Amino acid sequence: MQVSGAGRLRVPRGPRVVLIALVCWAAGVLIFGASPEDSAWRVVAATVVYFAAVAFALACTALAAANAEGRERLFWVLLAAGSLAGLAGNVGWEGFQGSAFAADGLSYQHAAYLIFYLFLICGLLLLVRSVTRGITFITLLDSLSIMLSAGVLVWYFLLDEMVSGPSPGVLAVLSWPLFDLALLFLCLVALSTVGRPPFVWLLALGFLAFALADGWYLGLRAEDAYGIVGWPDLLWTLGFIFLGLAALRAAPLNATRQRIGPWRVFVFWLGPVSPPIQLSVVLAYGAAHPPLPSYVAAAGAILLLYLALRTALISFVSRRLNREQEEEIRSLEQDRVLYELHDTVKQSVHGISLALRAAMEAERRGERDAAQRMLERALETSQEAEYHVSEPFDELQAVDGEVPSNPSDYLSHRLKKFEEYFGIETHEDLRVPLEILSPAEVAAAQRVFVEASWNAVKHAHARNLWLETRRVDSVIIVRIRDDGRGFDTGDPPPGLGLRYMRRRSGEAGAELDVISFPGRGTTIQLRFDKK
Repeated sequence: MQVSGAGRLRVPRGPRVVLIALVCWAAGVLIFGASPEDSAWRVVAATVVYFAAVAFALACTALAAANAEGRERLFWVLLAAGSLAGLAGNVGWEGFQGSAFAADGLSYQHAAYLIFYLFLICGLLLLVRSVTRGITFITLLDSLSIMLSAGVLVWYFLLDEMVSGPSPGVLAVLSWPLFDLALLFLCLVALSTVGRPPFVWLLALGFLAFALADGWYLGLRAEDAYGIVGWPDLLWTLGFIFLGLAALRAAPLNATRQRIGPWRVFVFWLGPVSPPIQLSVVLAYGAAHPPLPSYVAAAGAILLLYLALRTALISFVSRRLNREQEEEIRSLEQDRVLYELHDTVKQSVHGISLALRAAMEAERRGERDAAQRMLERALETSQEAEYHVSEPFDELQAVDGEVPSNPSDYLSHRLKKFEEYFGIETHEDLRVPLEILSPAEVAAAQRVFVEASWNAVKHAHARNLWLETRRVDSVIIVRIRDDGRGFDTGDPPPGLGLRYMRRRSGEAGAELDVISFPGRGTTIQLRFDKK
């Protein structure tokens, strides 16, 4: 262990540490397996391996917490506190094994294990909240439903005929593998995200070892075939080793939280931890081997209510996430448009300033004709700037969802302003009102109109510009055409904004047609299918 220059503890990590930890555990397993069943060496080997594994997990999680900050620190503190509670629960383990399974009452060991699991559940929920968006509570409900359905499955097929009844001690011991499944599920949720931390794999392996150990222990205890120590204890220690190894790979939780892929959701609902699948197995077997116990029917009713609640919550969360995504996209689009507006204004003002300075210099030299040309150029540049600035302004309106209440009049007004600025003759023939288009479609038509009309003056040097609307069956056509110089559509010149217009029209679900021939003008038309 080393101390970094920033004052933080640096924990050794890498394949060597993993190999050493697993080799030590394997050595204990070999000693345990090679010793006779009634030998004290079995107890010694299991005890030494267990306490060494818990000490390893405590040290690693404590160091990970010391090196972390904020939410990451709280996560590792919860895991360290849980490990400490698990260690406390194993004090007096020998006495805890002395009574028969069915007669067990609650003891401080049960309370310690409950605290152990509560700390781990809280830690894993914090992890899920850090790497996903908006589904923490739903994930908690999912984990509780897994515990319910798995508990019914285990009781129906394993414990129903082996124990006399659901005593507190039996239910407490039954809850251990169920908590393990819930922890494993929470780990799988974090593992299924794109931005998963690197240590989640090891945590999942640790909780899988806990689940196998507690399931094995539950079966042995139900048959009254468990002694002071056994093979489940060694699996339990392996879980702590993986917990410590996960802490060695501690990394900041990803601030960019991700959604879970649809195929992963599909796997969950048809996988071995799926509550409907688990309960369906019990119901199908119970239908073939009546009578069906009442607790199975009660669990089925609870699960149906849970599924109804989950559906409502998923709908609510989906709407909220969609709103958040729309807000993020709108914010990014606004930033882009404002950046373009800044550049446009800056360049235009600079061009006007240069033209005015040149006019002043020509005036001082007595070159009145040159000065007049410079002033006319400055006026032309200012008119271009006034019109060109309107393009990002129109985009900002569209991004905010603000479209003109009367788009036909609005585009007609813009057409007249264009004629006023540049002296081009404009023609309007709106046979179909633009009001029948949706706001997104109006915004797309507006953006394409600005770009196409600008091209007519700037590049095509057209003398006439037409704005037309037509309807052919269910298709609404918005057409902008000019009588300029045209171009070869197979090899268009740069700067026409054709890609921009196609992208904007595609966003509104419209088709864009570009028709042009050299010397024969250009036609840009949008086709909106209003079926």
